[in-house]
Amino acid sequence: MPTVKELREKRAELVPRLHELRDAAQGRDFTAEEKANWEGINTDYDSLTRDIERQERVATVTSEQEARTDDRIERKQPGEPTDSGKLSDEETRTVALQAWCRSQAGLDLTEDQMEACRQVRLNPNRRTLDIPLADSRGIGAMADAFRSRHPSIARRTAQSAVIGSTGGYLVPEGFVRQLEVALLAFGGVLQVADIIRTDEGNDLPMPTSDDTSNTGELIGESEAVSEQHVTVGQMVLKASKYSSKLIKVPAELLEDSAFDLASFIAERLGERLGRIMNTYLTTGTGAGMQPKGIVTAATLGVTAASATAITADEIMDLIHSVDPAYRSGSRFMFHDAVLLYLRQLKDGEGRYLWQNGMGSGAPDTLYSYPLTINQDMQGSVASATKTIIFGQLSKYKVRQVRGVRMRRLVERYADYDQEGFMAFMRMDGNLLDAGTHPVKYLLQA
Repeated sequence: MPTVKELREKRAELVPRLHELRDAAQGRDFTAEEKANWEGINTDYDSLTRDIERQERVATVTSEQEARTDDRIERKQPGEPTDSGKLSDEETRTVALQAWCRSQAGLDLTEDQMEACRQVRLNPNRRTLDIPLADSRGIGAMADAFRSRHPSIARRTAQSAVIGSTGGYLVPEGFVRQLEVALLAFGGVLQVADIIRTDEGNDLPMPTSDDTSNTGELIGESEAVSEQHVTVGQMVLKASKYSSKLIKVPAELLEDSAFDLASFIAERLGERLGRIMNTYLTTGTGAGMQPKGIVTAATLGVTAASATAITADEIMDLIHSVDPAYRSGSRFMFHDAVLLYLRQLKDGEGRYLWQNGMGSGAPDTLYSYPLTINQDMQGSVASATKTIIFGQLSKYKVRQVRGVRMRRLVERYADYDQEGFMAFMRMDGNLLDAGTHPVKYLLQA
C-alpha cells in the first residue's frame, strides 16, 4: 500500500496536467476530448485526496488507541496481576452493546454477554439507549488531528457533559467515535460550525451586540466622559427532532457475536443523521421547525455579472466584502462541482486561484483561504443561485441536545426475521450575526 507521502507526490503530479489542459484551452471552451480529460484528472485528484485522508485517519485512530492502552497500563496498581484473558473496558462495552441488541430481538444471551452487562450495570431489556457524543476534549482532539485537512474539521465546544448512567457507559468508545466521524463526514456544515451540546432542550438564547459604530473619545483634564450605551440583542436556538429512519438488522447479524454490530449501527446512524442535518443546516429556511441554514443566513456580498460564470475578480470582491475583523480564520464553502469550475480560474497575473495542498496536513486553498465542500449547496453555476459563501464560518452555531437516542421497533419486521432500530437527535442552527455580517455569499446574476 502506498504511503501518505507517496500518495501526496502522486497527487501533486496531476496539478501540472490540469494547468496544461486549462492553458491549452485559454480563451475558448474545452473540446469534448479535453473536457473528458479534465474531468478524469480531477476525479483522480479527488480520489487520491480521499485515500490520503483515510490513511491519516487510520494513523490517528491507531495512535489514540495506543495512547489509551498505555494509559491503562500506567493506571495499574503496583503488584496488580495482568490477566491477558480478561476483556478490556472497551471490549466489555462492545459485548454489552451486542447483548442489548440481541435482547431487544428476543435472543438469549451468553454468559459472557450477561457478565458484560453486569459489569457496565446495564439492563439489556430496557427499550431505549442514549448515546452521548464526544465532550469538548474528545471532539477537540479530533479537530486538532483533521483541522487543516480538506475538508477540515473545526474545534467544537460542549456546554455540558451527558450523564453516562443514561446509557453512555455501556457504549464503546469506538462506537461513539465512528458515529461522530460519520456525522462530520456527511455534514460539511458540522465540519466548520461551532457545536454546542446541552442536557436540556429548552430555548437557548445567545446574546448579540454590534458596537462597531461606536468609538472612544479624546477628553481634556477634569472633563466628564460622554455616555454611549451598548445595544444587546439575542439569537435563540431551539431543538427540533430528527430521525435516522429505520435501520433493519437481520437476525443472523444479531446472533453472530463475531460480527462488528457496533460499527455497522454507528456508521448507519451517523450517515443518515449527518445527511439530513447537513441539508437543513445548509438551506433551512428558519421557519417552522427548520433551522436557519448557513447559506440562508449569509448576507449578499457580490452579485456576479454573469448568470453562468464566475471571475477571479468577483471572488476577490467577495473576500473583501467581509469585514477585515472576520477574515482571519475565514474560509470558503461550495459544492464539489463548483470547485471543479473554480480550478480553471486564474488571477490577473495568470496564476491559478486554486492551490494544491502540498505539505502534510496542508489544505487546498483559494486565494490562500482554505475551503470546505458541502454537497447540499448549489451544484452548478446558474442564474440567481448562491454558488459560494465566504467568511468566518465558525460564527454559525449548531445546538445539539444530549446525544443520539436509539430505540428498537417491536415486531414490525418479524415476518422478515429482522429487527428495526432507529435513532433520534435534536438540534437547531443559526448564524450569530449582530449586524456585522461575518459570512457573505456570491449570487449569480
